[in-house]
Formats: sequence, C-alpha cells, structure tokens
Amino acid sequence: MSDFIKSVVEEVMKPYQKPKMNPIMAIPPQVQKTEQPMKEMKSNQAIPGISRPNYQRAKMDKRLSVAAAVPPSHQRTHISKQVKPQQPTNGNNNRAKGYLKDPLAQLQTISLIQGKKPAGSYESFSSQQQRSLRESKLIGQTADGTKAWLFNDLHSSLENNFQRSLKSNSIGVITSEKCTAGQLFYLNDLLREYPSMKYCLTWDKESRQSFVLELYEDNEQALLDAVKVFYKKVSQRTYQSIHIYKAISPSPWLTKQLDIKGSVSGAAVIEGFDYYTGVLLADRYLKRNPAITAGFSFEKNYLLIYGEYDSVSKISEDLKKEAERIK
Repeated sequence: MSDFIKSVVEEVMKPYQKPKMNPIMAIPPQVQKTEQPMKEMKSNQAIPGISRPNYQRAKMDKRLSVAAAVPPSHQRTHISKQVKPQQPTNGNNNRAKGYLKDPLAQLQTISLIQGKKPAGSYESFSSQQQRSLRESKLIGQTADGTKAWLFNDLHSSLENNFQRSLKSNSIGVITSEKCTAGQLFYLNDLLREYPSMKYCLTWDKESRQSFVLELYEDNEQALLDAVKVFYKKVSQRTYQSIHIYKAISPSPWLTKQLDIKGSVSGAAVIEGFDYYTGVLLADRYLKRNPAITAGFSFEKNYLLIYGEYDSVSKISEDLKKEAERIK
C-alpha cells in the first residue's frame, strides 16, 4: 500500500514539460488528441479507479482552442490597422494600376442610364421626339362645335376616308357644325399666305350641311401652323354676336364663292342677323346716303357688300353699329 501512495505522489509532483507553440498556427486540441500515441493514452490510465485531472493542461487547452478558432484573416485585419502602411514598390504600383484598369475602372465607367441593356439599344431623345411629332392629334375644339385635327403618316387602310386622294404625308382638317361666310375669308387669307397648299372644301351659304376643310401639304410644320392660325381665328369669333370680315382685292376664288360678278377692289360680309334684318339696315343706310355706289347682296345668314374698298369698309362698320343698336 505504501508503494502505491508513493507512486501517486511522484506522479503528481512531476512538472509539466509540454513545449510551447505559436498560438496562431497551433493545431486545435481536438486534432492533437487524435494524434496522441496509444502508449501515452494507456500510461494515463495505468492506475485503475484513480482520476487525476490536470487543471493546468485543461486551462491551456482552452486558451489554445480559442486562439485556433479565430481566423487568421481576422487577426491580420486588426494588425494592419496598427501598423503604418509601407510605400509600395514599382512592382506594386504596376499591379495597382493594372487592378484599377480592370473590374473597378470598368464599373465606374458604366452609365446609370444603361441599366441591363446595352447603350446602343436605347432610342435617342431626338428620335423619340421625332416619332412623337409624327403622331396624329386633335389641335382643339370650340364651344360651338368647331374642331381641328392634324393627321400624320396616315395608315394606308384609312386613306379613302378623306375627300380626295392623298398625295402628302400630312393632312389638316377643320370642321364646324355650321357654314359661315367668315370661313371663306379665313381660307382666302390662308391660301394667300401658303400658295403651295392644296385644299378640299365643303361649304354651303345656306348652312344646310356642315363645314369641312381639308388641307394638304408636304411640309408638316407649315401645315400645322396653317391649321392653328385658322382654328385661332374661328375660335375668337365665338365671343361676339355680330362679326365683320373684309378683303382687299378679293381673289377670284373668293369672288366666285360669294357670287360676285365682275372685278372689285373690296368685299365685306356682316354676320349675326337674318335676311330681313339685312334688308332693313341697307334701306336705312341708302336713304341717308343716296350717293353711295356699293353693291349689296342679302343672304339667309349674312349681308354682303362689295365695290371700292374704302367705301365698302366704311359702310360695313356703320351697318355693324346700327345692327348692334337694334338687336
């Protein structure tokens, strides 16, 4: 029994002689345990029934396991923050320049507008604007039913819906529920301003059908301007009850539409009263001014005055004032 106790005391008093290792490069304790020789494992269990825990070894194994569990890259990161970076050599400069020229530099040159599509597949702003300008559109409409349109690059299946065969890419259309003499004066001014413009007119002085004017012109911008000018004049007339339209040296086309015989230097139309009101106004004026030489023509919806322009202009203004007093 004394020999047994003596062996136990000698075993406990032995100093721990395990060599030190680099904690960063240490092999985890689990791996070390698997690599221990079978002889050492047997020697630790030489005395059955006796448990001899080594607390120093347990604490060291715990410290080594924590150090081995930390990734080397994480430790290097902390070390690099504390050490002042060295100046790169020429070789490092070349590698850095080559790196910048590759993925990062290419990434910085990509435009945000490109998205997932290549830059060449996007339509330019000018082409988008040009395409939108070629669309047919409604220019406007007034309270009395006058409307204006512009048709561009009409579909081939729709070309027969106009009053004449189309020979231009753009068509301007102005319509109204009523026919008025003022519409003829507007068209007369328009044809003088745009001599190359073609037209097709549906107009009746008795206003038994709607007014339809189609304008044809290869120059889209000129056609658009003409339609807007005509529409503006028509829309402005709705704010008055009696209207005057005058023409200096009316064209043969206008004199034909108004049934004026011969050549005259002036023509005027007063709208806003009926046939017999026009007769009344002319009778009063002729009795007060017997020397005038202007001609009169009475229609259902207007009074026509024609002759020398200065005389026609004065008579039309006087009759308009008289008509406004008796209405």
